[in-house]
Amino acid sequence: MSVTEFPPLLTEDECQKYKVPLKWRDRCAAYFALFQTCLIRQSANSSVSCKHDKHAWEECENLDLIRRKQILKEAKAE
Repeated sequence: MSVTEFPPLLTEDECQKYKVPLKWRDRCAAYFALFQTCLIRQSANSSVSCKHDKHAWEECENLDLIRRKQILKEAKAE
């Protein structure tokens, strides 16, 4: 599965519930929360693999970086 669009933004309460650090509270916080939840399950059961969740989060962060660079480029062009 590839990330083609950003998930809905998490509310402040959801960010606190999933213990999302301030530096990761961006458009991809939902993927980060899924990854952290998976890591917790993995610590209880070593047969759980979180590679897919980590990949989805990292891909979302990469797409967000590209989006922000494009916005910056457009702002400089004006």
